[in-house]
Amino acid sequence: MTKVDYDIIVVGCGAAGTSAALAAAEEAKAQNLDIKIAILERASFEERGGNTRWTAAYMRMENIDNPAPNFIEDMLKFSDYYADEQYIRILHENAGSTLRWVESKGVDFDFLPTMFLTASKPRLLPVGGGRAIVDTLSLRARALGVEIIYETTAWDLVLDDSGNVKGLKVRIAEGETLTLSTNAVILAAGGFQGSHEMMAQYIGRHAHKIPTVAEGGLFNKGEAIRMALRIGAKGQGQFDAFHAETVDPRSKREEAGVMMYPYGILVNQQGERFVDEGETTIDEQYEAVARKIFYECEGHIAYMISDQKMYDIPGHEEALQTEVPPIVADTIEELAKALDIPIEKLSKTVEGFNEACPTGEFLFNQKDGLAATEISPPKSNWSIPINKGPFIAYPIICCNVFTNGGLATDTNGRVLSGDNHPIPGLYAAGETSGLYYGKYPGGTSVLRCLVFGKRAGEHAVNLITSQQKAYL
Repeated sequence: MTKVDYDIIVVGCGAAGTSAALAAAEEAKAQNLDIKIAILERASFEERGGNTRWTAAYMRMENIDNPAPNFIEDMLKFSDYYADEQYIRILHENAGSTLRWVESKGVDFDFLPTMFLTASKPRLLPVGGGRAIVDTLSLRARALGVEIIYETTAWDLVLDDSGNVKGLKVRIAEGETLTLSTNAVILAAGGFQGSHEMMAQYIGRHAHKIPTVAEGGLFNKGEAIRMALRIGAKGQGQFDAFHAETVDPRSKREEAGVMMYPYGILVNQQGERFVDEGETTIDEQYEAVARKIFYECEGHIAYMISDQKMYDIPGHEEALQTEVPPIVADTIEELAKALDIPIEKLSKTVEGFNEACPTGEFLFNQKDGLAATEISPPKSNWSIPINKGPFIAYPIICCNVFTNGGLATDTNGRVLSGDNHPIPGLYAAGETSGLYYGKYPGGTSVLRCLVFGKRAGEHAVNLITSQQKAYL
């Protein structure tokens, strides 16, 4: 066989990339193969890991071995049945064993407090969040000889005369371009939320105004997706959509979620309600609300209005991930002035809401049926009067957690051509591969990064083994 710089090159050092590299190194060791594996990471060591580094990494799991009930059905239904069913079934089948594999490397999992005070599905978390996954798996990979090269950006693929991947063009920190020869490339570089160009191309007008939910997203500029599309790869996932989250625009924190609004009201810059804040549990509605704020509210901003009763709700601190205190006023009129909202409008909105609130038992941690039906839009649950000053407000905007559009792959992570044939030597995992349409099924993103990163890494080694046997 032709000598290569690296037998396998993994692009990206997040959950998908580190799991791919480690799984490949372990598979090579199990087969007694001497192969060279590298991870290329555009960020520095201190900033490595893409979105994974910053996320809490919620997992839609009933326990570490079993996905939450209706896992497959929910993922298909949320996508309006556009998502790849076979991919989802493999994810379901391998979720538990993959998390056990990650656990065996030193990552602990637990049901820790989340920012969802009401939730329709359980969320298992890695202790230490996504950063624990990146740090642990990368350390294990390095111990098996995987080289991690920082501040290096992959920007194009090189094919041989038969259409097999044989090289990768990269730029190093000083801007110099190198071509690395290889037998397999695993693209695990996230989506394109860090690219204003691709956001405008696929998401549309004003998409550049949607901030990433964490700094790691700024490194996800879409080159991995574009380089594969250029050689005839098939796109998959809803390219004109992204996973959205409601956050405080004043905060400097990553994922500064504001998830308390179901217990108050949301108003736009005109002081008017525009959404049913209590339609369902927060984990199933915040994405739609975030999108509504961006697409329908003037200035792409809304305000949560509440009162001192909010502080009586157990766990309210977890549901307010912002470090910035609320805007506070003794009266609704003063609060409207502080928010630059028409005073009469906000006063009328709050008065109308209070009058529509029913009597009954308020239950913060489940849908309680306290519905305010005599207003428009109605509020289906948690309708309690806003009447105990001082009154508070949190500004809320829409943030981009990750983009949905990516590359089509089979269940081993092989990138497919437009004719649904695997492109030899090319793999993708994580948000670089497309899966989601419509509503995001929470707690599945990092989970699929791990499952299909691992599968891609193992399959790439077996590809190299088959090539070596063919050569002999």
